[in-house]
Amino acid sequence: MVESGMRVRVELPAGLREYAGGKGSFEVRASTLADAIREINAQHDGLAYRLLDDQGRMRRFVLVFVNEDPVAHLPPEDVRLKVGDTVRILPSVAGG
Repeated sequence: MVESGMRVRVELPAGLREYAGGKGSFEVRASTLADAIREINAQHDGLAYRLLDDQGRMRRFVLVFVNEDPVAHLPPEDVRLKVGDTVRILPSVAGG
């Protein structure tokens, strides 16, 4: 259950801002990354589709950090958030 004052900041790259009304950052109430993703989708319909696959796992080309820690490889429901955390969502970069 999400506590009333449990606010975390979400930061998006330029490529996803169009799905968030042009916003590069905003706040959500969440106690886990799964809560944050649900809230992101509630506020910005369709954005979660670009983050999660059909099984609810982070898409392989999406990197997620909580503060400076990479968490995309973890189940979203296992990633605990606390007040003041920043969730950064970035595209994976490949090439050579």
